[in-house]
Parts: sequence; structure tokens; C-alpha cells
Amino acid sequence: MSAIRTMYERLFAVSVAAFLAAWPSEVGAQQLRIGPSDIGGVVTGANGPEAGVWVIAETTGLGTRRYAKIVVTDEQGRYLLPALPSGAQYNVWVRGFGLVDSRRVPAKPGMTLNLTATVAPNARAAAQYYPGSYWWSMLKIPEKGLFPGTGPKGNGMPTALKSQADWMDAIKQNGCGNCHQVGSSIMRSIDHAALGVGEKDTQAAWMARLRMGQSGTAMVAGVNSLMTNDGGLLGRLANWTDRIAAGELPKQKPDRPQGVERNIVVTLWDWSRPTAYLHDLIGTDRRKPTVNGWGALYGSMELSTDWVPILDPVLHMTTEMKMPVRAESTPRSSTVNIAPAPWHYWGDRVIWDTQVNAHTNTMDSEGRVWWTATSRPQWEQPEFCKKGSDHPSAKAFPRERASGPATNTTNFVQNARGVTMYDPRTKQWATLYLANNGGPELGWVNTRVFLETGDSAKAQGWTPFIVDTNGNGKRDDYVEPDAPVDPRKDKRFNLGFYGIAVNPNDGTVWGSNTSGRGWIVRVDLGPNPPVTALTEAYQLPPTELGIRGMDLDSKGIAWAAGVGGNLISFDRSKCRVRNGPTATGDHCPEGFTLHPIPGPKFDGVEGPLGTVASPYYVWVDIHDIFGLGKDTVIVLENQSDGVQAFANGKWVHIAVPYPMAFFTKGFEGRIDDPNGGWSARGLWATWGGRAPWHSEGGRGTPPYVVHFQLRPNPLANAN
Repeated sequence: MSAIRTMYERLFAVSVAAFLAAWPSEVGAQQLRIGPSDIGGVVTGANGPEAGVWVIAETTGLGTRRYAKIVVTDEQGRYLLPALPSGAQYNVWVRGFGLVDSRRVPAKPGMTLNLTATVAPNARAAAQYYPGSYWWSMLKIPEKGLFPGTGPKGNGMPTALKSQADWMDAIKQNGCGNCHQVGSSIMRSIDHAALGVGEKDTQAAWMARLRMGQSGTAMVAGVNSLMTNDGGLLGRLANWTDRIAAGELPKQKPDRPQGVERNIVVTLWDWSRPTAYLHDLIGTDRRKPTVNGWGALYGSMELSTDWVPILDPVLHMTTEMKMPVRAESTPRSSTVNIAPAPWHYWGDRVIWDTQVNAHTNTMDSEGRVWWTATSRPQWEQPEFCKKGSDHPSAKAFPRERASGPATNTTNFVQNARGVTMYDPRTKQWATLYLANNGGPELGWVNTRVFLETGDSAKAQGWTPFIVDTNGNGKRDDYVEPDAPVDPRKDKRFNLGFYGIAVNPNDGTVWGSNTSGRGWIVRVDLGPNPPVTALTEAYQLPPTELGIRGMDLDSKGIAWAAGVGGNLISFDRSKCRVRNGPTATGDHCPEGFTLHPIPGPKFDGVEGPLGTVASPYYVWVDIHDIFGLGKDTVIVLENQSDGVQAFANGKWVHIAVPYPMAFFTKGFEGRIDDPNGGWSARGLWATWGGRAPWHSEGGRGTPPYVVHFQLRPNPLANAN
């Protein structure tokens, strides 16, 4: 495996370049045709045409605070900004690697506008436009020989850290990289005076910074968990920003977009409020992505606000809707997210305050939006969930307490489970599957029954995760999670899902679980799910850990990504063992395949583990909405000012160069018109970082919605 991986890494850059260059572009015969809704021209620099640079058109003259469209120049420096909304004036400028931003030139649709690129006067000026991952790669990582930790009286490393991978996990998926792009301009600089600390004590300045705001307690706990005799992560953060302030630059440099990457069109709109952060958005039914064509998109606000942002991408208007709760006694997030020190930008304001914690949403075939959200206190459990109830699921596995129910816009579905993520992509009629990471059960809501009857109990059910460890192919009496395997019985696991998807081929429900190295889990519900459902649980290979979300492709292959720096695929059909006494996690290594994620790497960390990327979620384009091919896997790796697409075994970077510090946790794809060509389909994401003010623009910058489209060549007009 190591020899194969080494060979792969040596050939990786060459293979990607060849793939991008070979992708059909049709640009050879393409002419620049500027229509009444377009702006186009040629970008030139000191040495002639500038290929592979971005041209950005932005306006504040529509219904959203900001609307922008971004394209890439072709090999001759030509560009075409297609289908710009009329009635507004745009500022147009050039951005690219090796450049600094050109002067912003006012323009209106229908104009020919030639632009002059501005070459960066020095390497430091050029590096300000690098994605944050290149700057974050400068952080010094403890060498492999310092692990396992033996404590402050030993090698100084905490005993909880058994390997270098544990340290990486604490700064990637389960640490800094889980909430924001760490190498952004704001993050890589530090204002000692504003923090009330002398310039020579950057370590104290970092501690003061980390304590600020409602995530302060969690951030301080995180950095303290990585404390070593030499200052741990805190000391390394101080060293990182001190070196940058002294003029040190990233050793690794990004390449300009190549091949098919130049065909990408990015459109963005502001929405929500500057103090909010968004976890997800939805605009269609994943099973049938033509639902709600040209319609509104709806956000999920997690712990930040009760106000749901809504974007109309045709009228370029945003609105908000306050999400209700069933019980006024539902706790507010501000009661547990207490700031140990005032915000740098917001002072003593409690900016994150919600009762609903609307974490994730989805849309059914009739355009209804469903959210996973809290609507009552977790200790006010419905009676039908508890022991003694005649509910079929409660008889088999009663639940006395939960963290919250699912809700739609006007009605509440009370249930016995905390809800994290779900994917209703199933052949059944709008069944929602729900689970809580690490929890003991999988649940479901039949939305048709609920809408027809309003009966929460009748509409839903749940089942524990029972593995067939006696190998007889059916569910029997079981031992509990903390008991050893009994070959005469099955065994229950606490494997509640973080990500969740439904196999479109057989209706089985799959999920990811973050415990230990991480798990890929499959549940076959059987004819009477509360008592017949059987689970298969596959632990990730030893090199991997830290996965979050997952998805399935059209063949039923599971995809996830984690701290190990790999995109991970799992093909159950390769498994020689699926049940029996050894089917407790490590019984199918042959089912896993690892695909190294591209991007800069930390020094001193071997192999893909050193990759800076912090993947949160993967999303599979099973309908080929974007145009890179059916089952293209999108990795939300969150440190590179964009996402990575894995198509036909090769990587394509889908960039968001403006505003810098793009970060997202949810993804969506929609076909607005099946006959409308490239301009009537695309992928959607929302800015999902905890601190929108960390993106380009700083304080007052709200989250935004991003639309990704792929045209046949860099000069293609809208259909």
C-alpha cells in the first residue's frame, strides 16, 4: 500500500494537469459574443494576455446587499461574464495568482470591457491572494517521534495523544478547521494592542483572542488539550503569526485554474445577518432535482439565530422567517454558549441566541421544507417514546430522553431522537431518516402519514443498531455495547449517524459515525423495522480518522473524507465477512479505497495525513447536475477557497476566489430547467463558517449563497 501511495503522489501533479488539459473545452473554435446581458473582453498584463485569472463583477444595486459573478479567462486572456441581471451597474476587476487586484471599473451589461491586470510588485503582495490553506501549512506540527504522549514528566506530550494523527485531528476536523478557514487574512495576523497585550507576548495575545466570544470556552479547552512543555498549540500559533509578521511566506504556491476549471461560473448573493452562521441550505428534492426549479433557497442557522434566511435567486431578493418552537420553555443556545470574554467586534452582545438550533434541512417532492430542529426541552419527552407505551418502537427500545425533534415550517413532528443529518433519497414516499451522532438509534418519519393525520406517534418509528454477531441472518436477543461478543446472541452498538444517506438501489440506510477512527454503517430495516432491522458496522482503516459527513453514489458505494487526508470510498460488495462474531468493525479492510486529497501540506507530516484540507462533508452528484460526470464526489475541504471535485478518478478545484476565506458545511444541486442547458442547472452552497467577519470584508460581512455552474467553454453564453 505504501509503495502504491508513494507512486501515486509522485504522479499526482502530472496526472491532474493532464486530466484538466484533456477535458473538452471547445474553446478553439469559440468566439467572444457579447450579448445584451453580458460583459466581456480581454485581460492583458505586462507580458500580454493573462490566462487563468478571475474576472469579478459585483453590484449592490439589486435586492441583496451584494451580488457578484466570477469567471475565468481563457488561454488568450478573453473572458465573458454571462447573464448579468439588468438594471444595475457593476464594478469589474481582475484577481489572480501572481497579481494584485486591478482597479475596479464601472460597467453595465452589453459592454465590451478590456481590462488591465496588475502584476504583484513582490512575492508578499502576491501571497495575500493565496487560499488560507497555503498560509496554514506554515504551522509547525510536532514531529512523529514525540508520540505517543507520556505526559509533562515524560516527553511533554499529553497522554491522550497516541499518535501524530491525534494531534492533526485536534487542529483539523475536530478543532480549528471544523469552524472556519484557519489561514485567512484575519486569522494569520494578530493585533496585540487591541488584545491588551504587549507585542513581545504573542502567546498571551493568542490566549486572549481565543477567549473572546461565545465559542471562547470551547476554543480554550481545545488549545489546552494540546498543551506541551514547549507551549503546545498555543505556542505554535504564536510562532506562526510571529513568523508571518516578520515577513515569512508560504513555501508552496497555488496554480492558476487550468482546463475545465476555466469553464466554471460562480455567482453569489448575500443573505442572513452579519452575526449569523449557516450550516446548510436546501432548494430541491435530492431524489428529483427538478423540484422547485428557479425557486427559493432556505437556510439552516444552527446555534446562531431563530431567523431562517430565504433567497429568491431570480428576483435577487432575501427575506427571513422566524422559526417557531412548540414549547416556550425550550432552552436558548445562549444559556450554554457563554462568552468568557467580550467579542472583539461585538463586545458584550449575545449574538448567537436561538431556541430552534435548525441544523439541517431538506425538501420533499411537493416543495415543502423540513428542518431538523429543537421545539421542546429534551427532558420533556413525549409519552409515546417511553417505557410502558404501546408504540411499536417504544416496546422494542424505549427512549426516556432526547435532544430534540424535527419540524417543518408550520407543524411539529415530536420524536424520541436527537437529530443531526439525514438524506431522504429513497424510493419510499418522502420518508425522512434521522439519527444523532453516537446515539443509540436510527429513526424515521413518514411525512405522508404525518401530513394526513397530524399524528407524530403514528408517523414515526425508531430502532437500535443491532449487529448480527451470531451470524444467523436475523435479529435475536442481544448483548449491550459494553459487553463482550456472545456467539449465541447479537450485539447492540451506539452508532448514531453524523451523515446519513439512503441507498437508491435497495433502500438500506447508511451513515457515518465519528467514534474512534470513524465508521461506515449500514442498516437493513427488514419487514418490521423496530424489531427486524440489522446493522453492519465497518470501522475505517487504521490510517484514517475524523470523518464527519458521508454520501452514497448511484451504485451504493459510500464516500467520506477525514483527517487522514484521503477521500475514502467503501464498496460493501468486496466484503468477505458481513456478519458473525468477527463482524465488529475491522472485518472488511478490502472494502476501503483511499484517494489522496490535493493541496498544500504541513512540513514534517508524512503522506496524505499532512494535507492541510479539513474535509467536513462530501456530496455525490448522482444526477450529473454540474456536468463533470455522474457520481462526481464533491469534498467540502474548507481551507482552499473552494471545494474539490473528484470526477472519473481525477481532481478539479472549484474555486471561490472572492470573498476570500470561503467555508461551507452543506451542499445542494438543482436542475431549474432540464432543457435549459448549463445555465439552468448548478450546485449550491452557503458560507458556513462560525465567524462571517473572518471572510474578506471583515466586520459587517454577512454569510452568502454560492451557485456553481459549468459551461462548455470559458466564453459560452447563457442558453
